[in-house]
Amino acid sequence: MGNSNRLIAENTAILYIKLIITSIIGLFTSRYIFRALGADDYGLYSVVGSVVVMMAFLNTVMITTTYRYIAYEMGRQDNEAANKVFNISLVIHLALVFIVLILTETIGVYYVRYHLNIDSSRVLDAVFVLRFSTYATMLSIVSIPFQGLVTALEKFSIRAAIEILSSILTLGLSIILLYFFGNRLRLYAVLMMFITMISSLLFILYGFKSSYEIVRWNFQKDKYKYKEMLGFSRWIMLGAAASIGERSFSAVIINSFFGTIINAAFGIANTVNGIISQFSGSLSQAAIPQITKNFSSGNNERSQNLVTYISKYTMFLQLLISIPILLETDFLINLWLGEVPEYTVIMTKLVIINNLISGLATGLAALVNATGKIKWYQIVLSSITLSSLPLAILLFKLGFPPYYITVSFMIIAIIKVVVRQILLNRIINFDNWSFIKTAYLKVFYVTMCILPLFYLIKLFEQSFIRFIASLIVSTVLLSASIYLVGLDKFEKKKIRYAVIQLRNKYGKNR
Repeated sequence: MGNSNRLIAENTAILYIKLIITSIIGLFTSRYIFRALGADDYGLYSVVGSVVVMMAFLNTVMITTTYRYIAYEMGRQDNEAANKVFNISLVIHLALVFIVLILTETIGVYYVRYHLNIDSSRVLDAVFVLRFSTYATMLSIVSIPFQGLVTALEKFSIRAAIEILSSILTLGLSIILLYFFGNRLRLYAVLMMFITMISSLLFILYGFKSSYEIVRWNFQKDKYKYKEMLGFSRWIMLGAAASIGERSFSAVIINSFFGTIINAAFGIANTVNGIISQFSGSLSQAAIPQITKNFSSGNNERSQNLVTYISKYTMFLQLLISIPILLETDFLINLWLGEVPEYTVIMTKLVIINNLISGLATGLAALVNATGKIKWYQIVLSSITLSSLPLAILLFKLGFPPYYITVSFMIIAIIKVVVRQILLNRIINFDNWSFIKTAYLKVFYVTMCILPLFYLIKLFEQSFIRFIASLIVSTVLLSASIYLVGLDKFEKKKIRYAVIQLRNKYGKNR
């Protein structure tokens, strides 16, 4: 158990270092791309890209399916079975490439030509962006089994290196755009495709170099295994389709009611939230293989404990990142972009709050996936997720402003928190009270401790000095609250022991 915990901690540290680097690069990249493309083209790429995401949600589905099955077999120490799973996954992905291409050239092109709310002079540009975004998606799909292998092997340092390289290349792309005087939107789509191709090839090459016995070609004719994996992915697909559909169709709904400028505001809000989500998700991402491997080896108690504590720690990390941003959203957005589209600040705040509510579920899905009993879990939660879209349309028809689409997300997220716990108890007899007491209540206590800051900050005029002060005060108050009311006696004892060890080590070195 000690080695497993150490591996989770090491992988989490790697992911955090990667995210710090990619987030800093990403902030500059987004700023340069926004300046190069302008609000209209940035919004256009956002909405057209969302059409591609709707058709490429299979990526999310299949990487989950792949690493679940590979990790499951690795937990049983069966590399031959892992090779079988990998090859079945690869065949499925090659078929998906053709499906995505067909969907793009039919439904995708038709929608862009006849239903997208853009100026008629920009239709050809939109179709061009759609096609090259699709080519990038196809390249990514082929690499998904190899990405799943990297996750199952818990080689997060490799994933980190590839993603950092991709971020650096994207930053270079954004700088090129600033000095390019032709059609910047088309160039952006083409270069993004090449960056995706490079990342995909690196994942594939690493798979062959590190785990040839698992990735070697061995065409499988086992219809039952194809059926099993496709059956599992079908229900994962439903959940991924609902989640990505909520985000993608939101962009389409906003475009339909308000146009591309508001799409730009929504896109910026989601960019900020995406960075926060990556930080908060690092801990759960590092733990998922361990949850699956422990469950497959029969250690159910260890899996449930991992889920409970990972959920709590992830929420604490989300609060540490989100609260300073929520306190100074207006200042940060203006500092970052300079020119800020209307509703960007309020949308960013609400999207972050929605992410905090949704973060209460961290780790639970991984445990359900490990059991394989995912049918009704996905059906019920996906139906609830998608209900946010008709709710948003109703609110817009009643005359509510654009940011109320995030209000609809928040209402649905709260409902899902309750329903998720009920479903989990029925699927694996999960100890809900222990989870609520250890995770939810501790997070609630910490949140109550920092709420007064949102009133106190209004007493001071917005400035860089106020930003620095609020950052320091919120971080110190949150850290103290987490230690005092967020941790139990055993966790505090472990922290004190670690501090003593570091102090002794530091003293000896001196």
